[in-house]
Amino acid sequence: MKWVAGLFALVILGAGVLLGLTGFTKFAPAAGTTAVADRGVARVSDCTSQGPVSIRGYGTWWTCQADVVWESGRQARVTAEPGQLTPSDKGAEVPVVQRGEGEVRNGPDNPPVYRADFEPSVVLGIGAVLGGLGIGGIGALAVLGTAASRRKKAQERDY
Repeated sequence: MKWVAGLFALVILGAGVLLGLTGFTKFAPAAGTTAVADRGVARVSDCTSQGPVSIRGYGTWWTCQADVVWESGRQARVTAEPGQLTPSDKGAEVPVVQRGEGEVRNGPDNPPVYRADFEPSVVLGIGAVLGGLGIGGIGALAVLGTAASRRKKAQERDY
């Protein structure tokens, strides 16, 4: 019975870590440390759905392609970061920023693109991880404490 409680506690702790990492990706803390390279206006042309479970965590994420006119004068078709643009943005002009000029993950000349009103947060990202670890840790301790208490009561009854 002791190993079952330990296994259950490990599962709860793992779920807390996964919850924290999901929150971490939601707040995109790495983008918060990167300067804005260019600003522009995007018109969404096409979107694809990812999820409900993906590398970005739990939930449905939209990855959209958009035609952008940048302040620098150039025009480009870009793939926005997941969750930044949605199908509801079709037909509207959405202000966007380009972060990380040298970082190309969506193909050549396509650095990460975010909504202009999106504020990546290192503090919220780290807070999400710590919150998930805290929830998982408290849950694991509760399971182990309950198992230890039951074991102690059983030993007292045997005497």
